[in-house]
Amino acid sequence: MDTRTATGLSFSGIEKSYGTQTVLHDISFRIEPGAFLCLLGPSGCGKTTLLRSIAGLEEPDRGTITIGDVTVFDAGARKMVPANRRGLGMVFQHYALWPHMSVRENIAYPLRQRGIRAGDRGGDVERLARLVGLESYLERRPNQLSGGQQQRVALARALAGDPQLLLLDEPLSNLDAVLRHQLRRELRALHDRLGMTSILVTHDQEEAAALADVIAVMQNGMIMQSGSPEDVLDRPDNRYVAEFVGYECFLKGTVTGQSAGSVSVTLPNGETVAVATNLAVTQSEPVLIAARGDQLEIFDKAGGAAPANAVSGRITDRAKLGSVMEYQAEVSGKTLWIRDKADTNFRTSQDVWIRIPENCPLLRDN
Repeated sequence: MDTRTATGLSFSGIEKSYGTQTVLHDISFRIEPGAFLCLLGPSGCGKTTLLRSIAGLEEPDRGTITIGDVTVFDAGARKMVPANRRGLGMVFQHYALWPHMSVRENIAYPLRQRGIRAGDRGGDVERLARLVGLESYLERRPNQLSGGQQQRVALARALAGDPQLLLLDEPLSNLDAVLRHQLRRELRALHDRLGMTSILVTHDQEEAAALADVIAVMQNGMIMQSGSPEDVLDRPDNRYVAEFVGYECFLKGTVTGQSAGSVSVTLPNGETVAVATNLAVTQSEPVLIAARGDQLEIFDKAGGAAPANAVSGRITDRAKLGSVMEYQAEVSGKTLWIRDKADTNFRTSQDVWIRIPENCPLLRDN
């Protein structure tokens, strides 16, 4: 299990339907060798169906899938390479361990399937157990392990097949928050150490940001945006992606001016703010300014002139949420939820200034 030459993956024109419901719509994508891809989206968006199609556990209706330089699925040529001949390792959400087998036997199972003799399997099993920190648990059964330990067994078993690609179907979703953070770090370190190509399905944008080289956000069986975590999380292409990756505040406006790298946006109440963007827009085009609640700043309107790039607002509700204070504010007919320091004390019905950072994403209003 040393580093290996990484294998890329591409799929073209993938479509899949169940009866009258289409769950994958003409998906084409390429994953570079050695990359860590996260398929990000809500339940039912098609991400697990796409992963299972790559694995050979689902047969698409159309399209092709190529691993390295080998086509493992081609609907037109009626070619469907079985899952066990695709050279993949897969970790499922619910581990899928053999309950009657020890940790040693679970890890050894793929080695046995590969025809490795019993006398030669022991060293490989112990090496894999050390890789995932389970060398002291080899004789235990799965029901004697914690959730995190069971997940490590599942990972070691997936790696025992010496896979070209590692496929991960929400493997951390059943773990508590502390263990999820720990295993994220370990999973990324393992990916880098082994030099393999990995694909993770998740609905957690924080998990995707922590692990991925590339994020592909899915909706209704389509990839809505793909790119680096910085591209997707800081520069969403549309409102759907923005909402899914944590933008909860949206202000409608109209383009009223442009300069190099900046657009002036006038809100319905007549106030204008500047947004730094490379989005190609036209004069009078309707747009949306997107912001996370912790990006916005509140200032007392009685304190004097408006701060730079601020608009008028009124506090309509407030609640303390642990170490932050969340304010509900009305701005130009829209409701914003703003998270501020816990020691702030703006009152309900108080008139305030709300500063809009210039680096907030600008989206087309469609």
